Amino acid sequence: MPQTLAEVGNSHRSRGFDESSESRHEPQPTTTCMSTQPALATSYDEFPFPSQSLPQSHPDRLATVATLFGMQPKPIDRCRVLELGCASGANLIPMAERHPESTFVGLDFSGRQIAAAQQVADALDLKNIEFKHSSIMDIDESLGQFDYIIAHGLFSWVSHTAQEQLLVLCRSHLAPLGVAYVSYNIYPGWHLRSICRTLMCGATATASPQRNRVAQGRKVLEFFSRALAAGDAPYNRVLKADIDAILKQPDNYLLHDFFEEENHPLYFHEFMDRAGARDLQYLGDATPNTMFAANCGPAIERNLMCISSDFISMEQHLDLLRNRAFRQTLLCHKGIDVVRRLNPDQFAKLFLVGQVRPKSPTPEIASPAVESFETPSGVVISSPSPAFKAALAHLGRAWPRAVSFEDLAEFAASYRATNRDDQSPLSDEDRYGLIQNLMQCAATGAIELHSARDGFVTRVTDYPRASRLARLQSHSTPHVTNRRHEPVLLDELTHNLLRYLDGEHDRKALLQLLIEAVDRGELSMLVNGIPASRGSSVAEILETSLDESLAKLASRALLVA
Repeated sequence: MPQTLAEVGNSHRSRGFDESSESRHEPQPTTTCMSTQPALATSYDEFPFPSQSLPQSHPDRLATVATLFGMQPKPIDRCRVLELGCASGANLIPMAERHPESTFVGLDFSGRQIAAAQQVADALDLKNIEFKHSSIMDIDESLGQFDYIIAHGLFSWVSHTAQEQLLVLCRSHLAPLGVAYVSYNIYPGWHLRSICRTLMCGATATASPQRNRVAQGRKVLEFFSRALAAGDAPYNRVLKADIDAILKQPDNYLLHDFFEEENHPLYFHEFMDRAGARDLQYLGDATPNTMFAANCGPAIERNLMCISSDFISMEQHLDLLRNRAFRQTLLCHKGIDVVRRLNPDQFAKLFLVGQVRPKSPTPEIASPAVESFETPSGVVISSPSPAFKAALAHLGRAWPRAVSFEDLAEFAASYRATNRDDQSPLSDEDRYGLIQNLMQCAATGAIELHSARDGFVTRVTDYPRASRLARLQSHSTPHVTNRRHEPVLLDELTHNLLRYLDGEHDRKALLQLLIEAVDRGELSMLVNGIPASRGSSVAEILETSLDESLAKLASRALLVA
């Protein structure tokens, strides 16, 4: 009998925009500067937007979605990538360091941020990346074509003319089988946020210094948050939740996302109408699990199919159901045959990552008993299938490493209940059942999909090494970029240790370097609650903590071979 997925569900249902899967897992929309307006360029020079890596914009994510829906995208280890509005390069530089055979170009209208990006690229001696101080309106055919184009935090924050130019560039500079990533603010979620924007802007004088406007705007939102707490109406709860989420954001985010003159949300179908007019079509979302109505339940899916005229209409209705405020849309050229359903043959080409753990401390993998697995976000997966349970257990042990489907199928074959000594491959029927179950996991977001193998190790070697970029970042900030293209915040000891992981120091040498850092006052240690600078107590604490920090770096994809 084919394997069956008995249950893939969520152990809790979220309510409202701020508790949705989108707001938990999607990055905040960073705004960057590619405008022709001198005032806007000056604003970004004076108050640079915090730049960070964005996993959803990585060419690997774009290539994965393209492969999933039937395209043959350019392999990410030998491609050309353009980022419009690259800011200080925190998104593009990690890609360039990871893929030395690929070429990367970043453009931004803020000269200050371009200079900062170039400084980091020079420090890393990257020869495959180029930064240009340029307006989006000045780009011509000499730039060439690209396999992947990224425009994050740009479309909604420029004029209508610049928006059209962005779409023109995506058409003219995108390779025939290329993929463009464009993020933007959308309705209905931004209806509430527009209220917050109006409150802040209306209560502050435009002639005031920008920092003062932000401070005044915060006070206004804080007042409304307190006032709304006095009532229990649905409107009070929803608007207060949105206000409270906005208040948690840094000043530069509020400044550029709420106080700039340009901020133009739109509906998804309106964006796609404009993209279609430029001979671009919808490929998918950078977070594919948001595309599937089945995640809302069978009854809602059936009704959505009845009222939706096509896939654009379907996703527009899903946005309305979720009160979605931000989209990350992938575009490709019209004429490409895009198959927007999960295909086993395409799925089998990908690599899988799953942070799944059995709920039982002693799961029965080889038996036909139903076992449940859970992700950190609360998604529960239950099944009686030995092969499927074995695949999930293997993914959990491998986390955060990626595993090919073929490797998973080979591992799962050893857990067939009939004969554990049988090393023959899965039958066609069992293989089909396994891939169907894994596709359902991907559709719910329980597992990640990747187009290529990862570039890190999870075992601490005798001479551990971190990437050059992470080591460079550790000298100035505890926020570093790992090899999963994620921003990671490290504690003081682990952050300090990271800078010494150049592959030239063994454990004994690393321990001595940390002791010396404490002696110099660069690393603070507490002994019985009192700051200590030297002595045997410090060495004993570091002796224990060193292994913990190395294991932490390995588990967070910060060590390389």
